[in-house]
Formats: sequence, structure tokens, C-alpha cells
Amino acid sequence: MKRLVILIAMAMLAASPASAEETRLVIRALTQDAKFIGTGMTGMRVIVEDADTGEILDQGVTRGATGNTARILLEPKARYGAISDETSAAYVAKLDLAEPRRIRVTVRGPIAQPQVGAEASSVRWVLPGKHVEGGDGWLLIVPGFAVDILSPGAHTYVNDAPAEMTVTANVVMICGCPTMPGGTWDADQIEIIAQLRYEGETFASLPMTYAGEASRYSVSLPVKGKGAHEVLVTAFDARTGNSGVDRTSFVVR
Repeated sequence: MKRLVILIAMAMLAASPASAEETRLVIRALTQDAKFIGTGMTGMRVIVEDADTGEILDQGVTRGATGNTARILLEPKARYGAISDETSAAYVAKLDLAEPRRIRVTVRGPIAQPQVGAEASSVRWVLPGKHVEGGDGWLLIVPGFAVDILSPGAHTYVNDAPAEMTVTANVVMICGCPTMPGGTWDADQIEIIAQLRYEGETFASLPMTYAGEASRYSVSLPVKGKGAHEVLVTAFDARTGNSGVDRTSFVVR
């Protein structure tokens, strides 16, 4: 009888589900050819989900500094070494896992510049209690520029049909790192173009020039006539494929 009780107890233990274990994921978003995206750009939104069911397991925002420029871009990286440090922007997701699961992490943003619309994601198996935090943790590379048209302001009204409209824009890496001629992010290698559209057709497209202040560029475009004009500013780096776009409009009356 005693032996039967022991066998039943062992069978019950074998059939019971494994207890969940806390599993940490240190998630970082790194701008392609630049630095970590964190507090300075209000962070990247992070979504952690089961890749097979779509169940959201955790979500948050990357916080922290952009990191050390030399360490990230200039110094050789040793195998298993890290380009991040304890201050580098990250989000720490905490999952309760009872079994291995295929996890998808997606980063979107940066939150401070929604027109960027950058996104990156990846999927991997995550095991209960096996934290992903060594080296740089779970690192996602995010391409792009943050292009922000400063003037004209959205839906600006302009009287007396001027011959030209001056367009000014701010162009930074999506970590907030500045661009300028001859700088670490060399504006001489970045094609920054302003286009003007009228009644659905592009009639002016000119390169923007450095305006004497970090990340600031401007150009004067000819105005077509009365009515709504759409302004489109693009940035492109052929060396990396990084690109960015912003739009605004003004109305001549």
C-alpha cells in the first residue's frame, strides 16, 4: 500500500506544470552607424511578445544615455565584448516563464520624433531563468535619420504671394547625435533635399545647405502661386542606407 501511495505521488508531481521562473531581457536599440536611443529622444517603445501567439508579455521604453562614441564607433570590439556600459540606454523586461518560448522583441520610435517611424524586431528562443543580459543584452539595430522641419510651420498662411519660401530643417541621427560638415556624422556625406509640391506635382527640388548651427539646414524654394504647397525634406546617406523624411505645408493667399 505504501509503495502504491509513493507511486501515485510521483506520478502527480510528474504531471504538474513546472513553476515559472523570472527571466530578464536587457533590451537595447542602437542607431545604425550611431549610438543608443534613450532618454534624450524620449526613448524607443519596446514590445515583448510570444512570437507564436502574439501575447504581449511585457512592454516599456528604453531609458538612459547614448553611450560612449569612441567605444561604439571607433574602437575594435572583442569577441563577447560590449559596446554598452551601465549608463547606456536599455529596457529590462521581466518575464515569468515556465517553459521555453519563442519571444519577439520590437522597438519603435523614437517617441520624441514620431515622424521617423523607425522599427526593428527579432525573434529568439528564451529559456526559463536564462537571462539575456550578457554583453549588450538583446541588441536591435535601428536605421534612420530624424528629420524635423522647423519652418515654415504646419499650415502657415502666407500673404502677398512671395517669390520664395525659406525652408529650415533639423537633421540628426535617431539617437539625437548631431550632423554637421566634417563632424562624426558628416553632413558632407548626407544628401539633404527639400522639395516643394503644388497641386500634386513636384516643381522644385534643391539641396539644403548647412545653416551654421549643428544639425540645421536651409534652402529657399520658388513659390508656384496661390493655394496650398506641400514641403518634403529628405535625408539619405548612401554609405549606410540611412534615410529620413518630414513633411509640412503652407498656404499662399
